[in-house]
Amino acid sequence: MQIHIDWSKPILRQDDALRFRPSDLNNFYAEADGFDKTNLFFVLLASFHHYMDGGDTERAARLSFLLAYYLFVPLTPPGSQALARHYIQQAVSLHPPEEYEAWRVLMERGN
Repeated sequence: MQIHIDWSKPILRQDDALRFRPSDLNNFYAEADGFDKTNLFFVLLASFHHYMDGGDTERAARLSFLLAYYLFVPLTPPGSQALARHYIQQAVSLHPPEEYEAWRVLMERGN
């Protein structure tokens, strides 16, 4: 699925929040310019807080997982491992499918 973001509305739609996959984030990162690569992180973060504040823990967990993945794999800013660990632990605690737990183990090992 290709990621299209309306930068004027930085909250992902409900269905997109659950449909995005790590490969979608990789593709976005490979194709986007420098600012959009960073801005996607903030869209994911704003969306996470939006759904978390609304009590939608399934979407919040998915977005927390996507935040962790985006930090850990394509974006890798300074402190990426510590930040990724924080978000993956949140994802696992909110809604623990096996996919999140598997990534938690990988992220604990470092990048």
